[in-house]
Amino acid sequence: MPVTRNLPPLTTIRAFEAAARHRSFTLAAEELSVTQSAVSLQIRKLEAFLDKRLFVRGARQVELSEAGFVYFETCRRILAELETATHRVRDRQRREVLTVNTIPTIGQLWLMPRLAEFTAQHRDIEIRVVSDIRPLDMLADGVDLAIRVGPLAGTRYPRDAPGVDLTLVKNWDGICADFLFDDILVPVMSRDLHAQGGPITSLDDLTSFELIHTASRPDAWRDWLRAQGASLPAKRAKLEYGHFYIAMRAAQEHKGIALIPEILLDGYPGRNELVLPMRPATPLKSAGAYYLLTHNGAHDRPAIATFRTWVLNEARQSGNAAPALS
Repeated sequence: MPVTRNLPPLTTIRAFEAAARHRSFTLAAEELSVTQSAVSLQIRKLEAFLDKRLFVRGARQVELSEAGFVYFETCRRILAELETATHRVRDRQRREVLTVNTIPTIGQLWLMPRLAEFTAQHRDIEIRVVSDIRPLDMLADGVDLAIRVGPLAGTRYPRDAPGVDLTLVKNWDGICADFLFDDILVPVMSRDLHAQGGPITSLDDLTSFELIHTASRPDAWRDWLRAQGASLPAKRAKLEYGHFYIAMRAAQEHKGIALIPEILLDGYPGRNELVLPMRPATPLKSAGAYYLLTHNGAHDRPAIATFRTWVLNEARQSGNAAPALS
């Protein structure tokens, strides 16, 4: 019995993926060598097929809707896998596969947007990204490299530094940890909520708003405020979300102020709708940082050395970048 797949045309997927990646119909049209109206038509067809809005169209730019962001992640992955398979068949060359394990939000908002550039430069290396927040067991889990956040073994941190409630690895034997960037938490809120709530010049002003908590870092607000000599307001209903991406989404939707790692801001699709209402004069570093983890026994593999060098360079550029929001 023949199988009929309920799938949209590939042309609509290509147009959507390009527009979502560039966040621009114009740039997508240039990439695909078609007109902007052709890209817009293909996306309208896809939205009609899905019966969902994939973009929030503004006067000067487009941003992904919540459904659009979820669909983009799937389309991006499928098209990347299709491209990889195509190259394999065309070139008949053996590609080395590297498994990179990363915590979800840093993978989604920092690593994945950069991977296309690495793949374009290194066609002989295939990167498979898996997400996890559990302490890493590199050999048992079959992982070549990992990006994690947490306290580094043997490192002393200031007593008042905000804690990181995550463990890097189960066993440090043979593990090499390369520093990527500090974990610096910053408050973010929607521009509209900030405009409506008046000037925020003190921590008391800040905590008068609803504070959005994140389940993976449940004590983040308490620690961040305590490090500045303040405390959480008197008990009230706790607004909590599962991870940083959803917390940022809640802030974007005017539900309150989220406390999130600054490094995530640039990759967040709705970043232009967020603002930093205030920040310490000196960056407040957490008792932990982001690291690239590898196993000493694998350092002689050229593919691992190549990817490691690339990630460290990308991290340096991120660390030198100007603040994403103001």
